[in-house]
Amino acid sequence: MVFSKRLILLVTILITFSFTIAGCKQSNPEITTSIAIDKITQEEYDKIDDSSKPEGVTINDLRKLLINVKITNSKKAEERKITIPDLFIIDKIDGVRTTGGTTYERNNVGTEDTAESMAYIIFDIRGLSEQDLRDLYKESEIYISYKPKNGNLVEKSISVGDNLKFNN
Repeated sequence: MVFSKRLILLVTILITFSFTIAGCKQSNPEITTSIAIDKITQEEYDKIDDSSKPEGVTINDLRKLLINVKITNSKKAEERKITIPDLFIIDKIDGVRTTGGTTYERNNVGTEDTAESMAYIIFDIRGLSEQDLRDLYKESEIYISYKPKNGNLVEKSISVGDNLKFNN
């Protein structure tokens, strides 16, 4: 009887220890990116000031280039960085095509598990093909890096033009 109680106690301790060790294991950070061009919504169109709209533009002429980047499973990282390139380079083609845009970043190293960055522009697509946009943004790169504690710096660059998805 005493032997079986000790055996049960030993097995319980071993199982608890196994779960504790497995729970302490942290998976490697993961990087996810989304680079897409979509039609804009009526709500987005209505928010654009008339003075910002190119002459003769309709809702069907405007697109949204949206980039989202996340580094997850990285709370214990010593350093995390996400850099999204200037999306307004589209205005250098033949004049101002953008009607607006914004950026957002959250990167609380050591306190949050996820770092994220987002940027978008709304622009007049008239006269531009998908290939024109791919070529324009081909050299524009998203830079992502993180350094785990007691680890080496991990760096990744992603071409906007090469990874551009068109959702029409």
